[in-house]
Amino acid sequence: MADSTITLRDFFGTPARESSRIEQLHSKELITGIHKHIDAEEGNVGWKPVWDCVVSHIDHLLDIDMAEIMLGAWKNYHDLAKYADAKRYPPDVSYLEPLPEHTITSRHKPELVVEIDHVIRKSIPFDISLQLMLKGFTLEIIGGKLMRIHTGECRGKGVFRCLEVNLMEKELHSLTLPGVIDLGEGFPVS
Repeated sequence: MADSTITLRDFFGTPARESSRIEQLHSKELITGIHKHIDAEEGNVGWKPVWDCVVSHIDHLLDIDMAEIMLGAWKNYHDLAKYADAKRYPPDVSYLEPLPEHTITSRHKPELVVEIDHVIRKSIPFDISLQLMLKGFTLEIIGGKLMRIHTGECRGKGVFRCLEVNLMEKELHSLTLPGVIDLGEGFPVS
């Protein structure tokens, strides 16, 4: 895909490392258990560098490409399969397929793994819920592949959570996307 990738980090922003929401995680049983386990081990890394490392990686969990989220939702859109027929739709011609107004709901469950030698290995689960309302989008198809997304209006809302703590929340707002998202080598329509 193009260098101008739009990710969930662009949608949510970057979580503040010192935010009170992140600090709320300290009271959660999983986090206190990891903390106690690390403190109980002599000669190993202390809790502060471990926690700092966890917090510094949280924003990387939002590096999910929004175009891939959209493509995942559109892969079963029945009107696209017809473009796989090279006789009816020659590969040297560009075809535009307007999409009806629609909503994409997406959920992701990334995790961070805290692992220190043979001392501890624990996963910290996260939950990302997203809803995108799209209007005026058109797909460009060449040779049976989606090559470009011509964007229209995009409004979205979502929540980024960890252990039932809302780290970031976006109420319904407009999202600015580039006019055209180039999909590089393209994605097969079927």
